[in-house]
Amino acid sequence: MDEPADDLGELEANLRDIAFANARLGGTAPVVRAVRRLRATCVLDVGSGAGDVPRALVRDGARRGVSLHVTCLDSSAQMLAIARRASGDDSFAYVQADGAALPFADGAFDVVTCTLALHHFEPDAARAMLRELRRVARLSPLVCDVRRSRVAFALTWLWSRTSRNRFTRHDAPLSVRRAYTPDEALALARDAGWRGARVRREPFFRMTLTDEPAGAS
Repeated sequence: MDEPADDLGELEANLRDIAFANARLGGTAPVVRAVRRLRATCVLDVGSGAGDVPRALVRDGARRGVSLHVTCLDSSAQMLAIARRASGDDSFAYVQADGAALPFADGAFDVVTCTLALHHFEPDAARAMLRELRRVARLSPLVCDVRRSRVAFALTWLWSRTSRNRFTRHDAPLSVRRAYTPDEALALARDAGWRGARVRREPFFRMTLTDEPAGAS
């Protein structure tokens, strides 16, 4: 999924599998809770993919009577086109750019979210991206990703076999194999200048990284 797909239909089917996993297996809920806790109204989502997490954030805000605006950023024009078709809402903006070189001023957004992208980066590139997330987030960056373990790999491999999509069957287990442990992710965030870096273990082998003041809930 790091390269443009020849079969757009197959890519969209893979993104539906990812959206299902985010919604049912612990990817979306921690991000929604954190954005709600931080009272953010202006959010940048880096590595948006099909835009399922940004749409969940806007829906949650609407239920609470909060007008939330999300900028969806991805390096792939294909991904942004898919996300734009799926949203149909002026609560979103779309930007094609590199997550390690964000084209925004310091503190331009309340919160910067990033879901299921960290494991795509080797340590030096991951630090560069985390540094940029921290730079443009006024309150906190928020990274949600899978956490590496043998059990996570085995269960993800089994789940991926339920899909007929070749991207899902290949990429889901590989993502866990390439993922960081919570301690590794925390070290990367601290190296990237996150002064209040915290990692939370989430259900279904996910984790969230935030950079909040001491004593934050």
